[in-house]
Amino acid sequence: MPTMTPVQVRLSEEQLHLIDRKVQEGRYPNRFEAIRDYLRKAQLWEALEQLLQMGDLEGDEEEIRADLQRLRSEVYKTSIRPKRPRSASRT
Repeated sequence: MPTMTPVQVRLSEEQLHLIDRKVQEGRYPNRFEAIRDYLRKAQLWEALEQLLQMGDLEGDEEEIRADLQRLRSEVYKTSIRPKRPRSASRT
């Protein structure tokens, strides 16, 4: 696992509310994990856009962008989507 470095982040109230809603919905266990997940998604987005720029792609730009969006969605579903935290069952 890579070394983690603490950083201070300033967010707008709107951004913080968005993150808090996702935590309250149970999509993330805490703010930290939500922010890390959003950063991973941003990294994926940039990598996919670089692939578009590197390749010798032929075709309609709109069609290529639609393909890219489908690819992003599929990668997100299979690799990135946050797992819902398991609720501890007490017996």
